[in-house]
Amino acid sequence: MSAATPAGPLLRSRWPFRRAAFALSVTAFGAGAPTPLYVTYEAQYHFGSGVLTGIFAIYTAGVVATMLLVAPMSDVLGRRPVLYLGLALTAASGFAWILASGIPTLALARFTSGLAVGATTSTATATMAALEPRGDQHHVARVSVAANFGGVASGTLLSGLLVEYAPDPRTLIYLVLIGASLLGIAGIELTPETVRPRPFRVAARVQRLSIPAALRLPFWVAAGSLAACYAIYGLFSSLAPTFLRVDLGVTNVALAAAAVAVLFAAASIAQLGLGQVRDRRALLLGLPLILAGLLLFVLSLAISNLPGLVAGAAVVGTGIAFAEMGSVTLIDRVAPGEERGEILSAYFLVGYLALAVPTLGVGLAAETFGLRTAALAFGLLVGAFVAALFLLLRRTPTPAGGGGWPPPST
Repeated sequence: MSAATPAGPLLRSRWPFRRAAFALSVTAFGAGAPTPLYVTYEAQYHFGSGVLTGIFAIYTAGVVATMLLVAPMSDVLGRRPVLYLGLALTAASGFAWILASGIPTLALARFTSGLAVGATTSTATATMAALEPRGDQHHVARVSVAANFGGVASGTLLSGLLVEYAPDPRTLIYLVLIGASLLGIAGIELTPETVRPRPFRVAARVQRLSIPAALRLPFWVAAGSLAACYAIYGLFSSLAPTFLRVDLGVTNVALAAAAVAVLFAAASIAQLGLGQVRDRRALLLGLPLILAGLLLFVLSLAISNLPGLVAGAAVVGTGIAFAEMGSVTLIDRVAPGEERGEILSAYFLVGYLALAVPTLGVGLAAETFGLRTAALAFGLLVGAFVAALFLLLRRTPTPAGGGGWPPPST
């Protein structure tokens, strides 16, 4: 098949699909790699939780910039050019982390990582959708979310191991990231193009954000579920290593990284085992699991119990797997094809704002009230939000004989 020929869902080999999934996982790996090093940066450059979460949150600005300005260009320029750009930005973020020498350059490295994720996530997922041999979009959703969480988990865990046991950890993990990015670029070179390129002037546009009135209830249930997942993800990725070291006395960086990676690993593994559980049914399973995990997390946090925190992270991660799958497939079910791009962009924008804003709030609150108190308040507030979403979902009618959301016409 020519590289310029749309692939379509009838492509028999799974390798092009896997190469697109690998590209997605590499950018997620880059997002997770700095997590165990935040404590090191915090101590070396003498800043507190507020600055730390600010550095973490600037990632969202990068994601949103390329998600709205660059990712839409893949519909007309082709998927591969945007994937090349995303992987090149991932490698560039690795170099930026290696060269970082203070707060501004750390923020620049984190921002570049966000640019990479924003360019890659939706483009890689769209590529996977076109290259799935059987045209199974549920499989696409499962693998894309698993690749995302699996990448974050492996980046966090490997980074922690290298920080604890390898020489020059502030360089080595990012050399691994740069190498993986180059391997991803080579893989995309072997992957068929799935859209027919058109002139650049057609591509130069900003992605619109629009939610039809008839879809607002399912949209906000789906986007709210994603927001809860991303808010938890933000807290664990930014402040958990600091809490484990300062409040629980966990000085082994590899152990702290493993405790954080549990959430993402549980989400990735559970995602692959979801089978045909999707949309409303997945949300009805996932939201209570998140609530139960948050309750265990809050109780363990209050009594400084590390095993309880890890168990809570595992339960929350499993719940996130169901909730993310449910929210993604719910959007896919209700969004008309001609408006899907706008709706998906709005959906992910809500998620990434939830990744940044609550995490920044916790970081600022921690400087006044202490990290434990701020994290407890976060757990209680997010738990209340998840409980409200679950009650709203329970009150929404479901068609007889099915577990999915009612179509907009009902």
